[in-house]
Amino acid sequence: MARATDKELLAAIARRDNFAGREFFLRHRQGAFRVAYRLLGNEADALDVVEDAFVKIMKAAAGFRGEASVRTWFYRIVTNTALDARRRRSRFVALETADEDAPGLKEILPSREESPPAAALRKETAQKIREAVALLGEKHRTVFVLVVVEGLSYRETAGVLGISPGTVMSRLFYARKYLQESLRKYVETDSE
Repeated sequence: MARATDKELLAAIARRDNFAGREFFLRHRQGAFRVAYRLLGNEADALDVVEDAFVKIMKAAAGFRGEASVRTWFYRIVTNTALDARRRRSRFVALETADEDAPGLKEILPSREESPPAAALRKETAQKIREAVALLGEKHRTVFVLVVVEGLSYRETAGVLGISPGTVMSRLFYARKYLQESLRKYVETDSE
């Protein structure tokens, strides 16, 4: 099973092959967690979403028609599950409780081999980035997480969200513009 493609795993899952389900989970659990964590901002909620999403995936495997790639189909289920959980909570969750080792920040921030003042600045910068991302609207944050953190293409993101690639580009543009403005205030204040 370890060498099977994702499509082959889904077909095996549809036949109730538990080993295929385990393999699919092991392959994709980290990506699911990163998306859920970034959309919800808290580890416990993200873990609940991952569990719910994989239950949905196992039940829906037989219905996978291959019209979208497995990756697009998978991220659509994870993203929708996370957004549904967020709506059910009916309150805004800030990412300020996230720690500096949160998924995705390692790609944004430099390595840990740095002087104590540089480490303090990195930690403070990471906090400002988390705060700015937390303030993005749901549509813009979702696109930002899928494209920037998860590395999905515009086309894949469009497939996940059921929107056009042009809408993905537009939302990402405005998300980046907002983040740039938010972080500019921080940089200008510190440099004065």
